[in-house]
Amino acid sequence: MTQRGALPRMAWAATIIAAAVVVFVATNWRAGSHTARVIAAPHVVAAVEHPFDPDWPEVWTLVSQKCGSCHRAKNDCSDFTSYELLITAVDERGDRLILPGNAESSSFFEQVNWNVHARRDSIAPDQPTMPPEQSEWLTAGQIFTIRRWIDHGALEYKLPDQCSPRPLMEIDFPSAKVCKGCHPRQYEQWSSSMHAYAQHSPVFEAFNLTLIERTSGTIDTFCSRCHTPVGTTLGENGSLRNVHRSRISMEGVTCIVCHRREDARYKSNGRLRITPGDLNEECIYGPFESSHVEGVDFHPSESSPYIKTSQFCGECHDVTSPAGVRLEEAFSEWLNSPAARQGATCQHCHMGPVQGIAIPDNHRPWGRSAEVPGVPAEHLPLRRITDHSFAGPDYSLLPDTEFPHKLDWMYEVDYRNPALLTPHQQSTLTALRHKNREALARADAKRFEVLSNAARLYVSQPNRAKCGERIKIAVDVKSIFSGHNLPTGFTAERQVWVSVEVFDPQGRRVFATGDLDDNGDLRDSHSHDVLTGATPADRHLMNFQNKFISLTTRGTERSVVLPVNRDLAPLSLFRPAAGIPISFGRPFSFRIAKGSIPPLASRGKTYHVTLHAAGPHRLLVRLHFRNLPPNLLDHIGAPHLKQLLEDVVIAEHQAMIQVDR
Repeated sequence: MTQRGALPRMAWAATIIAAAVVVFVATNWRAGSHTARVIAAPHVVAAVEHPFDPDWPEVWTLVSQKCGSCHRAKNDCSDFTSYELLITAVDERGDRLILPGNAESSSFFEQVNWNVHARRDSIAPDQPTMPPEQSEWLTAGQIFTIRRWIDHGALEYKLPDQCSPRPLMEIDFPSAKVCKGCHPRQYEQWSSSMHAYAQHSPVFEAFNLTLIERTSGTIDTFCSRCHTPVGTTLGENGSLRNVHRSRISMEGVTCIVCHRREDARYKSNGRLRITPGDLNEECIYGPFESSHVEGVDFHPSESSPYIKTSQFCGECHDVTSPAGVRLEEAFSEWLNSPAARQGATCQHCHMGPVQGIAIPDNHRPWGRSAEVPGVPAEHLPLRRITDHSFAGPDYSLLPDTEFPHKLDWMYEVDYRNPALLTPHQQSTLTALRHKNREALARADAKRFEVLSNAARLYVSQPNRAKCGERIKIAVDVKSIFSGHNLPTGFTAERQVWVSVEVFDPQGRRVFATGDLDDNGDLRDSHSHDVLTGATPADRHLMNFQNKFISLTTRGTERSVVLPVNRDLAPLSLFRPAAGIPISFGRPFSFRIAKGSIPPLASRGKTYHVTLHAAGPHRLLVRLHFRNLPPNLLDHIGAPHLKQLLEDVVIAEHQAMIQVDR
């Protein structure tokens, strides 16, 4: 398997606008002897009315993410799992770690404070005592927040205490970074997955905003509620830009989206209910029964058979628009597939040791699903291990400084300017880029593994021919996916096609189909060059991409790039269908023309080629995959991303045809 046409991810790094927005507000404080407070975006906690002390939600988020794996119940370290335990925690001498009203004398503050900006006149130490990992050291803004919280009394609630209900907040949804403390393997796999990338995707953000504009805002969170379920639960609207979303919202399909679903909803379109609450208060649902280890407290957990079903995945991976257009049918395709009849689920193919191959639970390797600090590994139960990479055909278009991992200080400093960086920031940025590149390389390997298990290419052609003879080249593509069509998902943007090229003895191309125009598009009805007459349409094209078809004012139909019909009404509004589109599978004015290959089925075509020159002719046949067409990026205002598109060659066939006089 090979990939073509993509520049390295870092080739775009110089042109992307960093996700961090930095605002400096002058104030009178000292954290590492600096004189400015930093406000970063995306924010940690939204500015909503709540009864808490203004700094407590962010302090609690920091403590949970950076301290929670060690500072928990029944461990050698002090227990920080609640406000009461944190505020009363003592050191080995019995002295309080936090002295309300006096950050300078508080051991807690002394251990996290350090000379962030590497100033020579700073009285702060060059390195903090905690956290131990260099990449987790607190930023200037975080140090300022903790100091202010302690100096203002280290309160949990505002004074006087209030009894009024409070809104849902970011602290009600544990971050994946909290889970990382005991589940590092699952976190590393998830963090480079498309679940973690879901809301980060610049293509999705541009696509979503385009559809909101084209539907006059009436779709609202229809798209974003699958890509950021926590953000939607917190009340973020569909048109909110990523830099204005919270950091837990930007985690996309994070751990609790799957593991905090208390009951089966049996709905589609991402209509999920995520149970809010502290990690140690609300139940975590998974495929196993709760663990019981003597002397160790775990978060509440229960076994949920529903989490192992395809219906569980189908709640997001079957999407029907309010007008009745079936935009994604991965789950519906599975329901009618050979895999469903054989009992193979989505998880068997996409969470097993080999991506794209159905491997049942009892054939998976054994291992420990947790690594609990302070608890010997042999005290934890052995279980069948699942892979949380969720490999599919997509990949990150962000530079290796933005995904999959990003350091806290990068939200407060423009890391693109080396002159602004301290030695600590330079070293951790270099280490981060190496770590991200390794993670992205592993994710790419799994993506190519899925695609290599997608289809087989079969070609037959004569070995000899005569000058002027019209030969037949038969090409067949057989899907070896048993669970869904090829391609699947949002199939109007997925492209699987065949290219056939014949070269004469001088290397000149005498026949071509499946080649690209100057914009990198296939020569079909979506090609700008074809529409303007600059290049002829490819009448031999074998493309398995699905297409959106809209009804025009003349009663005819035409293929469109975006799933909004502007032919009948230039001002489009998404409203529930007036008829019963479920009876027909579509509304009367819009449909999807399916070109995808059903599970385990074959599609083929015979090409007739006349060879005029004597001598050996080279035949090159390829099966291609591309997750996005360039014309889509043009339509959503993201043409700068076209250089990052990859043309993956799934299979290739070469042969020589000897032409005699």
